[in-house]
Amino acid sequence: MRVWRGHVHRSERQLRHDYEWGNVHWYCCGNPLEARALLETVMNAMPPRAARELREIIDKLDAVHRLPLPPYGSDAG
Repeated sequence: MRVWRGHVHRSERQLRHDYEWGNVHWYCCGNPLEARALLETVMNAMPPRAARELREIIDKLDAVHRLPLPPYGSDAG
């Protein structure tokens, strides 16, 4: 969750640069899009009550995220 939280709190300019040019720090510190996908998997595997609590936190972070998430893991595009 730390990687996703840090990513969504970056400025719009930084996010745009990350999407267009990539971010070399993702190699050492983790790709935030992969982290978000992992969070989704974790929420689906958790008991319903715990998943709801985590989803509330994640939904707040997602609301901060200014750019639309690409369909992760799909070949669409």
